[in-house]
Amino acid sequence: MSELFISCQSADPLAHSFRQQLEDWSEQDWEFPTVSFHEQHLPIRFTGFHAAKIKRQLKRDIKRAHRLLVIVSRETWQSEWTDWEIATAIQAGKTVLATKLDSTNIAPLALIAGPSTWVPPFDRSVFTQQRN
Repeated sequence: MSELFISCQSADPLAHSFRQQLEDWSEQDWEFPTVSFHEQHLPIRFTGFHAAKIKRQLKRDIKRAHRLLVIVSRETWQSEWTDWEIATAIQAGKTVLATKLDSTNIAPLALIAGPSTWVPPFDRSVFTQQRN
């Protein structure tokens, strides 16, 4: 079971680097949660023909996880997928964590409107201490 479901923009080099760091921590430290990712590079529109299938899979993945981490990138604020993931996690009673790798990135409205906790990205203790 994944403990930390991560939503990130795959085209962002900082997010890609941070993803690798999270995977390394998960592999090297038994106290670090297991991780799974949803990379926001899908060519599939949020309301497109194949969107329902992807949403079902994402909903299952979010329900299996204990927490959702949103890595806020340049394009995250306008992603319908990210807003939907946040709303789904909140509805399922999951803790929503958020982090910015670049302070100029704009947070999506769902993070601002809903209950979420902003965390420093490269402090691994944040992810081991905030377990549900």
